[in-house]
Amino acid sequence: MKKAFTSIAAASLAMFAVAAHDELLGPNVYIFSPEDSPEEIAATVEKVFKRQHHQQFGKGRYAFLFKSGDYTKAGTFNVGYYTQLLGLGKTPRDVRIANVKTPAALPSNNATCNFWVGIENMSIADLDNNADPYFNFQWAVSQAAPARRLYVERKTVFDWFFGWASGGYAADCMFLKPAGSYAQQQYYYRNNEFAQGVYGINWNQVIQGCVGNLGENAVDGPKKPVASGSPLAGAKGTSNWKDGGCTSFVEETDRIREKPFLFLEGDTFKVFVPAIRRNAKGISWGAGKANDGMGEGQILDLRRDFYIAKEGKDSAKTLNAALASGKNILFTPGIYHVEEPIKVVKPNTIVLGIGEATIVPENADAALRCADVDGLVIAGLIFDAERASKRFVVAGAKKSVVRHEKNPAFLIDLIYRVGGTGKPGKTDVCLEINSNDAVVDHTWIWRADHGDHTGWMANTSKNGIVVNGEGVTCYGLFVEHFQEHDVLWNGENGRMYFLQNEKCYDPPGNATWMSHGGKKKGYAAYKVADGVKRHYAVGLGVYDVFINTDGNSVFLDDAIEVPDTPGVTIENACIVEIANGDGPLVGINHIVNGRGYGIRTGKDSGGGYAVQRVTKYCNGKAEERPDSYVKKGN
Repeated sequence: MKKAFTSIAAASLAMFAVAAHDELLGPNVYIFSPEDSPEEIAATVEKVFKRQHHQQFGKGRYAFLFKSGDYTKAGTFNVGYYTQLLGLGKTPRDVRIANVKTPAALPSNNATCNFWVGIENMSIADLDNNADPYFNFQWAVSQAAPARRLYVERKTVFDWFFGWASGGYAADCMFLKPAGSYAQQQYYYRNNEFAQGVYGINWNQVIQGCVGNLGENAVDGPKKPVASGSPLAGAKGTSNWKDGGCTSFVEETDRIREKPFLFLEGDTFKVFVPAIRRNAKGISWGAGKANDGMGEGQILDLRRDFYIAKEGKDSAKTLNAALASGKNILFTPGIYHVEEPIKVVKPNTIVLGIGEATIVPENADAALRCADVDGLVIAGLIFDAERASKRFVVAGAKKSVVRHEKNPAFLIDLIYRVGGTGKPGKTDVCLEINSNDAVVDHTWIWRADHGDHTGWMANTSKNGIVVNGEGVTCYGLFVEHFQEHDVLWNGENGRMYFLQNEKCYDPPGNATWMSHGGKKKGYAAYKVADGVKRHYAVGLGVYDVFINTDGNSVFLDDAIEVPDTPGVTIENACIVEIANGDGPLVGINHIVNGRGYGIRTGKDSGGGYAVQRVTKYCNGKAEERPDSYVKKGN
């Protein structure tokens, strides 16, 4: 009986070609073949899951790679922290597995801390389910857990048996049965195809570039198309927010490049770099598309075109030498401490991480700096602060006049963490975008609210993301807990689709937490600079969780601040009160620029859990939904 393998020593001579691949990618990459024992595959995946399930800030990093074939006899795979499942086929239908689940890491089915996992490029089969009474594809995750390029035959559930979840992101997937969650706080779907509808989600949902059956409540009730209702003001699409819903349906994705991925051609590893699509609808892959169904794009050879980075071997010096020589970089699973910034200097360079590869700057400047050049793709990496560093990632040069409309930089599945990981961490700004026309496709930028070395004076960080470039676009922006503006947008002609934000848990009180020279309480989560003339943002959620304030009352005047000018529009924005009801008085007074009903909680506040909404704000005029507290009779 053939066995699943993790190293050359574990492989027989008959499996030498596969073992060589394993040597190429390092000991934390498991490469499975359909000829391997299903029992051994299942045991290997489960062993890693049990090791990782409660290691929220652990050091292990793992990638499971599946060669083309059928793995359904291996059963359901459970997945825990810092683990990524990747199919090695040309399309998702080339790798077929039975099912995947991400069990809640917290008690009471709570998946709000299910982070740092990923799944890409495979099929989730719909079998007879006799061996699995809970047969849904249960991708019960919150932030930093993207699902990409999947063919899902089962019903999809984005929670763990109706426990809370705070996610999430799914792109370039085909769902043959209903997909959604009645417990998820928010969700962002991009360029998916739905055969039987999208359901659930409580506060804020953006469905962009998706096709098929876009019905709400497609499971338990009559289908109510989300692609109906009021037209959006700043994008081609519709919204049901005015009718009491929470969905913004955007028909097209302005410009997008799907994430590069590994695949096998024979026994040779290749990397497919998808082409840029404009005004994109639906998935990028499938029958009849170029490159045997992969879609339009470029094929690179892993050995020839990439430098393969490995934990414990590589430093900033070796990585920068490889980049300067014209190589792309593949980061294999591990934690990389860099004594100087990694410098991406040549056009069209690909920097790709697998298995939750993590970069830690051991210098006062930055983890990674990108030159102001065309066509960069930086994807699939975690950035950690374990000491004081001014930035994590800097894209482009400040005040650049160079435009990149035809071939912009793409920042894909990049995760930033300040604190929580076991060592003190500080940074001024996690992501600074100076490059004009750059695109962010899914990111979680997190000043830690829990874990080690967290607190107002411990893991200090002003801003999550600062955008200085013109024409920058963000899809799926998750930014939380920063001490000043979580998002600061200085560049013109920015477009942002979907924001999830919790304000900092721990401001010590409005005596010190004030902006505008002490005239306004707190710092807006989403700030568009005063001089900006054109900007559009849709689907914004900002939440109050002021729970670690040393007993002090804390209020934020405005969740969102924008200049009052005809070219700046905020559409479908909400604030949610989820702080403790028995604590000090806390809340958010307005949604945007003094408009929109506020939220509040604490002893004798007359408030509590509530969602308040503004459907449009532009140039001083707001379309407000009714006050949630009045509706509840308070």
